[in-house]
Amino acid sequence: MNKKTHEKCDILVIGAGPAGSSAAWRAAQGGARIILIEQKKEIGVPVQCAEYIPVQLTTTIGLRDDLLINEIHAMHTYLPDGWMVVTESLGYIIDRDRFDQYLAEMAEEAGATIRKGCKAEGFNNGIVKIVEGNKRYAIEAKIIIGADGPKSTVGRWIGAENKEFVSAKQYIMPLRFEMDYTEVYFRDYIRGGYGWVFPKGDKANVGIGVDISFGLEPSEALDRFVDELFKSGKIEKKILNSTSGLIPVGGLVGTRKDNILLCGDAAGQCNPITGAGISNAVLCGGMAGEIAAKAVIDDNLDILSEYDETVEELVAHSINHAVEKRRHLQQHWGKDTLSEALKKCWIASEGYYGDNKHGGSEIEWELQ
Repeated sequence: MNKKTHEKCDILVIGAGPAGSSAAWRAAQGGARIILIEQKKEIGVPVQCAEYIPVQLTTTIGLRDDLLINEIHAMHTYLPDGWMVVTESLGYIIDRDRFDQYLAEMAEEAGATIRKGCKAEGFNNGIVKIVEGNKRYAIEAKIIIGADGPKSTVGRWIGAENKEFVSAKQYIMPLRFEMDYTEVYFRDYIRGGYGWVFPKGDKANVGIGVDISFGLEPSEALDRFVDELFKSGKIEKKILNSTSGLIPVGGLVGTRKDNILLCGDAAGQCNPITGAGISNAVLCGGMAGEIAAKAVIDDNLDILSEYDETVEELVAHSINHAVEKRRHLQQHWGKDTLSEALKKCWIASEGYYGDNKHGGSEIEWELQ
């Protein structure tokens, strides 16, 4: 009999992105038996990310220097009416595929079993049905952690699904000069989101995100954005690679039901204004893994309620605040009030924080 017909483990983690691998890593460190499955045949590929991380994350997980491609000191934000602002934004552009693989390697070194090319096809009475190539088998786990992205299968099992999305598309293109800052552009034709230029040495991630509720096609907006950047002398008009994906922007959708936890994009834990999600994914995924391992070792699933409390304490306030700002901003797309609304709703604006301060200093807007 195939030994994979029916398996048991302490914790089954579904999805080997930053949230899932962080969960598996911390759970394995806690002494639990972990199986981490990933639908893709190669972890982190294709890259579906602008690849920026804040500097704090590098120390949190001890990133190797070779994963840090471009040091970032500031963010330049451009509004539709010509105003711009420079704000401090310390961090790095990374190779996201190698970043994801690094986290998975850390999980494996801690004792987690990783299986690629595996899909969680169904769930019934605590048993997860797995498809791996032409094999089908079942895994019975004491705890399941769903970290399987914006359209989470695990989230659907427990009735916690993301409903609001930005559709993003990105090109890798040659830069005409090196940059130690990121650029964010708000334009009427990039409705419900923004355009970005995130440098990676002599290349850049050039992308846009548009709110799908407006019925827009991201390709058309991205090509228009590329034309604008080319005419301004920032990039060469050559597409080296392209990628696309969905970003959940409706806020938290749920963290737990019974013995099932959600983390990362599956739980709506990214920022609804910026779309940034790596830091929260690593943080919340790690906490999900630690708490799940503790529940297994103590043989007490009631401990899982600590995860709800931890998410509430660590990220709920900032995410809920961003949801409110996004709701306000939605009323101004396509209107001449958009720039003024952005000064209240975008993270580089004083209005986002409720006063005239940002990081202890005045924000100075300049007309370009």
